[in-house]
Amino acid sequence: MSTDGQGRVPFHVPYQTGRERAYLDEVFERGVFAGNGPFSRRCEAWLAERVGSARALMAHSCTGALELAAMLAGVGPGDEVLLPSFTFVATATSVMRTGATPVFCDMDAATMNLDPADVERRITPNTRAIVPVHYGGVGVDMPPLQALADEHGLLLWEDAAQGLGAARGGQNLGSIAPMACLSFHETKNVHCGLAGALLINDPALVEKAEIVWERGTNRQQFFKGLVDKYSWVEMGSSFYPSELQMAFLLAQLEGLDDDITARRRVWDAYAQGLADLVAAGHVEAMTLPDDAEGNGHLFWIRLPTAEMADSVRERCRERGVVTVIHYVPLHTSKVGRSLGGAPGQLPVTEDCAP
Repeated sequence: MSTDGQGRVPFHVPYQTGRERAYLDEVFERGVFAGNGPFSRRCEAWLAERVGSARALMAHSCTGALELAAMLAGVGPGDEVLLPSFTFVATATSVMRTGATPVFCDMDAATMNLDPADVERRITPNTRAIVPVHYGGVGVDMPPLQALADEHGLLLWEDAAQGLGAARGGQNLGSIAPMACLSFHETKNVHCGLAGALLINDPALVEKAEIVWERGTNRQQFFKGLVDKYSWVEMGSSFYPSELQMAFLLAQLEGLDDDITARRRVWDAYAQGLADLVAAGHVEAMTLPDDAEGNGHLFWIRLPTAEMADSVRERCRERGVVTVIHYVPLHTSKVGRSLGGAPGQLPVTEDCAP
């Protein structure tokens, strides 16, 4: 486990491979800084090949990638999108940006992921899409959600912000639904300070995705020689990260396997170190489903009461170990309440993440 040089264990230590500075120097030598340049294209190619996607589009953040996905899905006013309450706010705000309404669903306590049975209960005639979130690098049980999507004619895209390098049921997270979103925020396994990516797994979506990503223009078709000049053809926005970010990220991507190997060693150390406490019933600890391959993004424990959790966090802090409570459920937040959320609606979520 890494420390901050003073013997303390921080919440996270940003990963570095040692090649980042050399790639940054290449950006200065080339003189291409704005984005969608050589390093962006190398990152896109790396991700598409590694995950198994038809196309990868780099974004300034995972929030941007989620907003791009919602725009491509065509959801809007009057539409409902089902997603977990236990997630980062961007999963919901990206939907709200289109005018659609997020509908919060309960979790499976074993994985802290979306519960397909609760999703099914919340489908209405206004439901248009489902957005599963692969929490902690542990994949959602996707086949039941895919079956619901097929049965009801719903759209599906993955919030795989924490999922790069993990798999479920033999499929890479981010490769399962027609679209998926990744995060390269500093707290993720690999990062460039702040960036994201949209993975397109349905080839039929690639052309429109490139247009929306290119601020609503057919600029990519121009570069491919399909049109003699490009123009505004669709509603779009600005999603590019800079080449400086992408140069840093390429070095990180190339070190992904080493990073995950190290993280899994730490994950295993936590699991083994807590095994006796778990067996005695004093704590619950993160486990992986039998068909899941984790990426060591994080390790969580649950204690019997909120008071005990606070006490453990304080004692860890006194010993220089930073621990945190992750997401406060969105349905009980100020904005969530304005959307109709209230305590008592999602009992498993509220019990696991009060």
